[in-house]
Amino acid sequence: MYSSCYFVTKPFFLAFLLGATILQATAQDSTLVRLIRQNQSAMTAANGQFAGPAWPRLEKAVQASQCVLVGEAHGVAQVPQFTAAVARIFKPAVFVAEIDQYQAADLSRLVAQPGPPTAYLQQYPMGLSFYSWVEEYELARALHAQGARLVGVDQVSLLYTGRFFELLAAQAKGKAAKAYLQGQARRCQAWDRAALQQDSLQHLAMYRLPQAALDSVVLLTSKEKPAVRAMVQNFVTTRQIYNSNGHQQRVNLMKKSWLGSLPAAGTPGPVPLLPKTLFKFGANHMARNLSVISGVFDLGSLVPNLADAQGQRTLHLLVVGKQGTQLGSFSPTNTAAHAAPYTAAELPYLKPFFDLTGPTDWNVVDLRPLRRAIIQDKLQVLNQEQESVILGYDFLVVIPETTNSRFY
Repeated sequence: MYSSCYFVTKPFFLAFLLGATILQATAQDSTLVRLIRQNQSAMTAANGQFAGPAWPRLEKAVQASQCVLVGEAHGVAQVPQFTAAVARIFKPAVFVAEIDQYQAADLSRLVAQPGPPTAYLQQYPMGLSFYSWVEEYELARALHAQGARLVGVDQVSLLYTGRFFELLAAQAKGKAAKAYLQGQARRCQAWDRAALQQDSLQHLAMYRLPQAALDSVVLLTSKEKPAVRAMVQNFVTTRQIYNSNGHQQRVNLMKKSWLGSLPAAGTPGPVPLLPKTLFKFGANHMARNLSVISGVFDLGSLVPNLADAQGQRTLHLLVVGKQGTQLGSFSPTNTAAHAAPYTAAELPYLKPFFDLTGPTDWNVVDLRPLRRAIIQDKLQVLNQEQESVILGYDFLVVIPETTNSRFY
């Protein structure tokens, strides 16, 4: 807000222009609110089942798509439950997750077995990253039961170093390499366990492992089979990303990994074939446009380009909570930090959408008419983040109140 003295000391014409800007903003706000009202509907959620006017509209959009991309805030229990309901309609052949390929192999093996993964998580706390949480793990189990193949495309997880070296040691043939890798596995696992108990991610093994130790790993495995050397190179790349905060490098790696997982990758043809694929990543990764937060074209922008080349559609769903709690710690033992409260005020650019959400019903806004209005210059939003949401996602799904994900 401008103070009264501002207008006293500025020329009259400037005050007039500022007033005109305020009037224009009010008009645009009214247009935005009108479009939201015209394109929003409610739905109810109970025991993982959804009903109400919005649900058939989502069903229709999901069924018309070859790829469905869910953007989320991590650590919210309702998001995997919603994703599971979408998957029952969509019936994906592939589920692409924000974990690394080695965690994906562990997760695929575990969800094929009965019962929770408690023994695994006791040995490797947070070893499955987000899927170490109850609701996320149950989503993975449900997708496995539907026959979906799980694909991890991320860099080596920050929370997986000890387990990674254990896997590397199991594949190494040289005695010196195997013994050294086994020692590093025990060392890193101890560091990671202590870091999680202290709720201090900066003390994880990914950061603590000396460069000299990593150099020794590279040297000792230099004559191992290609699969082992490839694993080592993956870890070296991951360390570079973490040490340099290389977000663009990470995004490029995810894109490359996903392309490499496609059925026709490496074979002659115009473009790789796209199976019916469900993605669930942080919201920054799933938009079809330039990410405002990171300033890069992320994985979510690559998928629709390939789908377009095959005459197929993608559907981008942004799922957000209006208020409630979100998991506030990666530490299984720091229970006091698990339920981190938040309010609608923390996402001010979504206020026009939140204002139409009731106290109990979910609210779903079809953003496609709003996007067309922006492209046709019939709607000008004054907030870059707000515009990014409208241009980047097809539907905004607002949860009236969330609860945090739970540890086993």
